[in-house]
Amino acid sequence: MIGTLRWNLYTGVAAFIITFVLSIPNNIWLTTFVRSCYSFIILFLLVFACRWLLGTFAGLNSLTAPQPPVMLDAAPEESSKGQAFDAMTPDEDQELHQMLKGSMNASAPPDQGFAPLKPPKLSTKVQPTPEELAQAVRQMSEE
Repeated sequence: MIGTLRWNLYTGVAAFIITFVLSIPNNIWLTTFVRSCYSFIILFLLVFACRWLLGTFAGLNSLTAPQPPVMLDAAPEESSKGQAFDAMTPDEDQELHQMLKGSMNASAPPDQGFAPLKPPKLSTKVQPTPEELAQAVRQMSEE
């Protein structure tokens, strides 16, 4: 984030004063005061958001941020610690890749083209006899 909170305060106070001066002839003082407070809050947050966006995305915070002091007596590897990224992967990853590739090929069936699934057929329940249906109705009516 660039700058300080003074920018937010100055902008907010300016918005408060301008809104108050322009609104007092047309409104009662309480309405004018409330609207001026709203303009202060809105512009305070808007300037805060702009400062944050400029500081993070535009990289302007590096222009205002103080640079850390360089330690001359430190060892070279300690002063460059965290400054480089090693993108090389070890050779063990190649071996692991080959092992996984081999196990995948061993479990896969030979390529025979597309074969649709054959799900088991649904079985239907045997139709109850009329006597069983009558017995079921009698039991339901008793309950």
